[in-house]
Amino acid sequence: MKKLLIVKTGSTYDAVKKQHGDFEDMLVAAMGIGWQQVEVFNAKDETLSFPIPDDYAGIIITGSHDMLTFEDDWMLDLEEWIGTICDTEVPALGIGFGHQAMVKAFGGKVDYRDWGPEVGYVKIRLEVEAYNDRLFGLLFDKFHVYQYHNQSVVEFPEKIQLLGANNIDFYQVVRYNNHMWSCQFHPEFSADVLKKYIEINAVQLTVDGLDPYVLLTILEENESGKKLLKRFVEICDL
Repeated sequence: MKKLLIVKTGSTYDAVKKQHGDFEDMLVAAMGIGWQQVEVFNAKDETLSFPIPDDYAGIIITGSHDMLTFEDDWMLDLEEWIGTICDTEVPALGIGFGHQAMVKAFGGKVDYRDWGPEVGYVKIRLEVEAYNDRLFGLLFDKFHVYQYHNQSVVEFPEKIQLLGANNIDFYQVVRYNNHMWSCQFHPEFSADVLKKYIEINAVQLTVDGLDPYVLLTILEENESGKKLLKRFVEICDL
């Protein structure tokens, strides 16, 4: 049986790893699948060749603390590889940095926004086109998610479909074709994971004009991310 490929583009903080594991651990836990169903590929290791998409039941591209505007060689290789998924029928989902890399691979632009980062427990509004989508159609027209990102998609290519947005970040959920999607938010995060991100970065968030105390106060447990990831597992037929 084919496995789910997790394309690892970075790691979380050590303090988060101690309690929740790295990004791939959070994903596996949220999806409710076993490690025997998963293969992890380190996209930052330039000694490795990117896998053949057709060899897998599905693909998830993780988030990262790196910025896509660095344009490191491995980032450019990742964007080129994303293009090879298009010619397959392999379900693919980009998260955070992975979302940005997918949009950029399709001709979009990623950069810092003039009004700073998006952090916290925020609401997403789905577009009409999302209601019948086989992945995002299971969510309500408005739902809450966990966010932490400094860069965003700032130019959106016409050839892809916007499925969700909010007033902070205009390009939150994207569909590329009938088997490829991405989201700016982190469905693998829990309230506790985001709490630790806010606590670790409290000083910088204050400099950026955000109030860490307020961000922590409004945090709630939410199952939207888990529902989305479990639906993705169903689509992959794992």
